[in-house]
Amino acid sequence: MRAAAGQGDSDMGVPFQQLPGPSARESVPPIENPLSSRRRSDIRCRFRRLCPMAIESELTIRPYRSGDEHAILRTFNFVFREVCGPSFVDRDLASWRWQFLENPWGYRIWLAVTPDGEVVAQYAGVPYPMTTAAGDCLFIHIVDSFVHPDYRKGLKRSGVFVHTVLPFFADCHDRGDAVLYGFPLPAAERIGKRLLDYKRLCVVDYLCRDLSRRGPRRPRRVEVDCVDILPLDIDSLFERFSPRTSCLTRRNAAYLTWRYLSMPGSRYEIWTARRGGELRGLMVLRPIHELLPNACTIADWMVVEDDKKTTDALVAVAAERGRAHHRQRLLAVFSNWGDEHAALLQRGFDTVPSANYLERPLAYRIHHPNMSKKWLQRNWWYTLGDSDLV
Repeated sequence: MRAAAGQGDSDMGVPFQQLPGPSARESVPPIENPLSSRRRSDIRCRFRRLCPMAIESELTIRPYRSGDEHAILRTFNFVFREVCGPSFVDRDLASWRWQFLENPWGYRIWLAVTPDGEVVAQYAGVPYPMTTAAGDCLFIHIVDSFVHPDYRKGLKRSGVFVHTVLPFFADCHDRGDAVLYGFPLPAAERIGKRLLDYKRLCVVDYLCRDLSRRGPRRPRRVEVDCVDILPLDIDSLFERFSPRTSCLTRRNAAYLTWRYLSMPGSRYEIWTARRGGELRGLMVLRPIHELLPNACTIADWMVVEDDKKTTDALVAVAAERGRAHHRQRLLAVFSNWGDEHAALLQRGFDTVPSANYLERPLAYRIHHPNMSKKWLQRNWWYTLGDSDLV
């Protein structure tokens, strides 16, 4: 759940500069506060006259309306510039539209808006299509939540942040969204636990392989290709892959096209692996990625059954691409109970606690009556691609 409970943390806590986008510039011109000093003073005076003890009394809490994106981006960029410093690169309209309006499964956005249309708080989510034992449903990845610094109350008082979140939760419940999840930074997790019923599913740790080590080698008779267009049999691959678990993102052509190929400025490579002409595996690679320093990151993955040669071939390609880009390590994330997690450990990867860099707790709220924490821990198969960390 990217949110900084009023501190401007992205994706229940992931700084926005880690999202795919333009490379960071050496210097960034100051961004104007969307609530200029005069306008802020006018708004605060009106609030105090009408309700001295609650300056939020004139704010409207409501869902997104067409055209709000301009005000959202003004405040978003101001807040995250403050949090992330000069390395932050402003989010542009194309990236925002891709993530929300162009998502085939819709969007979830609730806002706190001033009388003159400025957005001072947002709680937002990106729907992910899921195939589960309980039927097809949506999981909502909480992202891009913020509160303008002039409207923060801290962790001990319920402020505009909480008042924006509660109708968001109710809306998701009414729509039948099964699970809400994200990766909160400490401040967001504290306020979430105290006021919003956030619960921790686990801490997401990393699988890393030092690229200074030799190997692995590509096995023979596995044809591996980098493709610009998804092959026609990609849905068939997912149908053969999905029975391995009872809860995972529906990685069909529609999802993969939106998630990786349609992203503005996409920096992903799509690799397919075939044996005897049959599609046996797919890997989405981001060769240059700084979730960990100097990483080449495996963003997504599908390999049918226990196909060791296809796994060997894709890991070998990832290593080759990482070295070609002068990266120091391969990076991946898989559910720690899954076969893929074990397979990478067998191929020279080591488990690296995320706390060595920045702890990544996976927090959740369950709305589906037939799902539980224990069930998610045992059945939810995920990769980094199920987040906006890559």
